[in-house]
Amino acid sequence: MEGNDKNIIMITCGGTGQRFGADLPKQYQILNGKPVVAYVIEACKRSRRADAVLAVAAPEYHDLLRRYGVDVTAGGEVLNQSKRNGFDHIREHSSCEKLVVVEAVRPFLMESVVDDIFDLLDEYEAVSCAKKMIDTIAKHGTWVLDREQYYTMNPPQGFRFPLIDRYFRSDSVFTESIQQLPETTKVFLKFDVPYFEKITYPEDLEKAQALLEYRGKHVPD
Repeated sequence: MEGNDKNIIMITCGGTGQRFGADLPKQYQILNGKPVVAYVIEACKRSRRADAVLAVAAPEYHDLLRRYGVDVTAGGEVLNQSKRNGFDHIREHSSCEKLVVVEAVRPFLMESVVDDIFDLLDEYEAVSCAKKMIDTIAKHGTWVLDREQYYTMNPPQGFRFPLIDRYFRSDSVFTESIQQLPETTKVFLKFDVPYFEKITYPEDLEKAQALLEYRGKHVPD
């Protein structure tokens, strides 16, 4: 990372894999011969907009991550602390104006989506990928809910860096970064981006392998 870098991608790699149920965190599990996080790093490095890539991770994995040519800094005990550590590192070592945050457990990240987010940040202050609800939505005490009013937000997400750096707090009850920004923030929701799948449970590795094979046959380079 150089002092004049303005467009930064930050990969959050700090999960411990408790739900995955293994000694090795899920982002370092081997998928088709290489760690899950390697797929994410490779997509980030193919970005035409990014000036640098920073991985936020436990120190024992820094040497592994450096082999893939990214900068690293230490993660925290919880996700928000890891993000705060990353933001502090970026502020101290770059001139970041736009930041895209991605997760190490999403091996299907597409560099075209990352580049779109960087471009959207010319007009918007924050960007999040989002998915419409496709199942029936229910709530105790309410018989009918309109699912068109609901959606999920997923990484990758983008921010005007000075804005998120100013408002983000590691002790916030919100783990969704955008929710820490003022309600007047100009946010763009990028719906229906393909390949949102993440690695959460052991069986997800088998699903991911099948999807990688499908993409190799059906998705152009």
